Amino acid sequence: MVAGSIKEYLDVLASQEPTPGGGSAAALVGALGTALLSMVANLTRGRKKYRESTPLMEELLQEAAQLQADLTGLMVEDAAAFDKVAAVFKMPRDTKEEKLQRRERMQEALQFATRVPLDTMKKAVEALRLHDRSLGHTNPSALSDTGVGALCLKTALQGAWLNVKINLAGISDQEFVRAHRKKGEELLAEGVALADGIYGAVLEKMG
Repeated sequence: MVAGSIKEYLDVLASQEPTPGGGSAAALVGALGTALLSMVANLTRGRKKYRESTPLMEELLQEAAQLQADLTGLMVEDAAAFDKVAAVFKMPRDTKEEKLQRRERMQEALQFATRVPLDTMKKAVEALRLHDRSLGHTNPSALSDTGVGALCLKTALQGAWLNVKINLAGISDQEFVRAHRKKGEELLAEGVALADGIYGAVLEKMG
C-alpha cells in the first residue's frame, strides 16, 4: 500500500475492496499535512533572511519526519485492523463454545480497531502543535502551505474520530469505551482549536 503509487492506492480505495477505507485515508491526509510542515520548514531554514528561525526549523523537521512516518504506518495498520474484524465474521458459530470464542475475538478486534484511529488522532494533534509553533517564523511565501497543512490535519483528526466512534459502538467493555471516548474527545477539541487557529492566522497574515 505504501510502496505503490498514489494512483494505485486511489484505484483500490475507489474499488469494492473493503480496505483501505476511511481510516487509512485519514492517516494519509494526516501524513500529507505533516509533509507540508516539512516543506515550509525546508523553504525557511538556511536562508539569510530567516537565519534566526533555522534552529527551530531543524527541530520541527526532525519531529515532523517521525510523525510523517508514523502516520504512513497507520495507513497500513488501519487496513490490518479492519481485516482482523472481517476475519472474525468468518469464524464458525455452530456450537456454544464457538459462539463464545467468536464473541471474544470480535471484542479484541474491535478494541484494536479503535486504538489505531485514536493513534492517528494523537499524531495529527502532535503535527498541528508543530504547525502552531512554526507560525511567525517561516517563509511567508509558503504561508498558504501552512494553511493547507492545518486543514489536512484537521480532516485526518475528524476522520479518525469517526472511525473511533463506530468501533466503540460495538465494544461491551464500558470502561474501555469511556476511557477511549474521553481521550478522543479531548484530542478532537484540542486539534480542531489548533487547526482553526492556524487557518485563521494564515488568513489574517494574507490580508
